[in-house]
Amino acid sequence: MSDPEGKDLVSYVKRSLEEEEEFHFLRFEFLQRLNITQLEVRLARMKSRIQKEQTIHSSESELLQKTLQDYATAIRDYRFLKGQKSLKKTEVRDRKLLLERFFQSEEDFNDPFSSHYAYFQDAEARIDPLRDAFMKQLPSRLTWSHEERRQRKREYMDGKPPKEVSARVDRSVRFFVAITGGLFLVVPMLVMTIRPSPEKSLITVSTFVLLFALILAFAVKVSNIETLISTATYAAVLVVFVGTSTGNNT
Repeated sequence: MSDPEGKDLVSYVKRSLEEEEEFHFLRFEFLQRLNITQLEVRLARMKSRIQKEQTIHSSESELLQKTLQDYATAIRDYRFLKGQKSLKKTEVRDRKLLLERFFQSEEDFNDPFSSHYAYFQDAEARIDPLRDAFMKQLPSRLTWSHEERRQRKREYMDGKPPKEVSARVDRSVRFFVAITGGLFLVVPMLVMTIRPSPEKSLITVSTFVLLFALILAFAVKVSNIETLISTATYAAVLVVFVGTSTGNNT
């Protein structure tokens, strides 16, 4: 006679292979932290005993080595799981309900399938806000690359956004940045050239430098130092133009 839970496991995995491109899993935060804390307390007790007796036996040495290895492994595993991409709240709810439908039993206590859900993708590999906006606003046929469309056909058909930046999106963003960069130089120069005055030049430079810094900080993925350096360089260009224009008018 076959095991009913074994059938549920096979059915769940088959469904995952047929209907999902990404395999989602539980991080079990409570159990991971419990395991690390348990090993910490065990090592602390061993440290206290060794310091009290001022000696260590051969059997304790082997136990200490194994416990330290288990402790380091537990920390590495926990860090690895924490580094994976977390699911959104709506996806967590659907995943939790699916697991409960397949595996919920009467003996379960305190909602065991409630935890952090994740999937295998580097959480630190983030897409800058500008490319992310293009990926969400442009049509799917432009945002999905041929390779990702082939690998994640079901998600593409469901209208979900891609996880990778396609060549078309990248080129579109680069073109947009190039046009915007040119306008940030040409527009303030035109404004200051028409009916020039010191007050007008001061207001124009201040406004465009502030806008440039805000766009650079929130729309482009650069560090704080790069933002400051780029803003200072842009301001210097406008100040040089103001000085040159003022000298010519004089």
